[in-house]
Amino acid sequence: MCRKELSEGAKASALKTRFYFDDMRAAARIAAELLPCGKMLLIADEEDSHAALAMRGAFAGLRVFCVVFGAEDNARGLFSLPDDVRLAVAVGSRSVAAARFFCTLRGAYLVALPSSVHAEGLLCAANAEGYPVNEPDAVLFDETFIGGRGLAGSASAAFLSALYAEDTDIDAVFSGGRKEYGCSLLRLSEKLSESGGAASLFAACALQEMALRAFSQYPSRAFYDVLRAKGGRSDGECAFAAVFYSLARYAALFRGGSPRPYFVPDYAARAKEAAKYIGEDAFRNVNVPSAEECFARVQIFSECREHFRTAADVALCRAEKMKERYYRAGGKKPVFRTGALEEAYSLSAELSPMLSVAALERDFGLLPHMRGGAYGVKTGANV
Repeated sequence: MCRKELSEGAKASALKTRFYFDDMRAAARIAAELLPCGKMLLIADEEDSHAALAMRGAFAGLRVFCVVFGAEDNARGLFSLPDDVRLAVAVGSRSVAAARFFCTLRGAYLVALPSSVHAEGLLCAANAEGYPVNEPDAVLFDETFIGGRGLAGSASAAFLSALYAEDTDIDAVFSGGRKEYGCSLLRLSEKLSESGGAASLFAACALQEMALRAFSQYPSRAFYDVLRAKGGRSDGECAFAAVFYSLARYAALFRGGSPRPYFVPDYAARAKEAAKYIGEDAFRNVNVPSAEECFARVQIFSECREHFRTAADVALCRAEKMKERYYRAGGKKPVFRTGALEEAYSLSAELSPMLSVAALERDFGLLPHMRGGAYGVKTGANV
């Protein structure tokens, strides 16, 4: 089932990647289909090296160069390998990232074996340094090898797809123009994430990665990224906190928010603060509405309030089911200061060009730190 959805998603995203759900030893067969003979690289994260190197003898007809990639190693070291290495099999997230960089510059094939259910970085368009990298030619998911690693984090991370899709819906209504931004992939990711199985969660995370290739500036993504930048919490914990804090604010706005007339936020000061995270792009994201636009948004808010209140309630119900899967998989309860969550959430309005719940709260004068503009919301509820 998951392979079909991933194949359709890859086709829609113009990706060449093929997905396999099999024992990791199937990597030898996949490699032979790509490169029947020649030289190849077998690279594995240090913690996965024993299982990976045990496959070495299976690559018949290929001369294998083995590399154990440590946490402090640099991908540039791979370029000391012979120029005619034309294929890499990478095991583990660090090794996959390094091999994507290497294979892009060498024009080599890549078979990627994730060591975690969380697929982040597997299909992204650029590496951590911002260099454009090619997607893997094949991805092999071995549930037995992974053994539940990343299961809790992927449960909360995959649910971010629901937030990104809600961001798209809200922006479409309040900006007056529908921007798909891979929304169909996000909804499919959300659907797969609800099953809770390792393979389905992996597929959900991979589909989310595909959607983020088309557009990554979702307000909810910005909120999540700021929490991660603050450090001290796992990605899964940051995603969990982002989901429940965002949905609490979403529901509170459309249940009881009351726009303050003639309120003008300090857009320049807010953009200056956001620029600490994304530089001058924060100023490009600022779009100060005219008086006419402000009144129009208040009118839309009044007309669509019930629709979005219901949408928020439905999303919260689904999030509660995700919470059960998260804790069942061993996820930790994230502990953030309410002020830290509020700051990151507030900044998301300037960290995205989209009209979001946070942007509406800003324009309506309803962010909690705006004097007299707070309304009742348990920001730590359900987290």
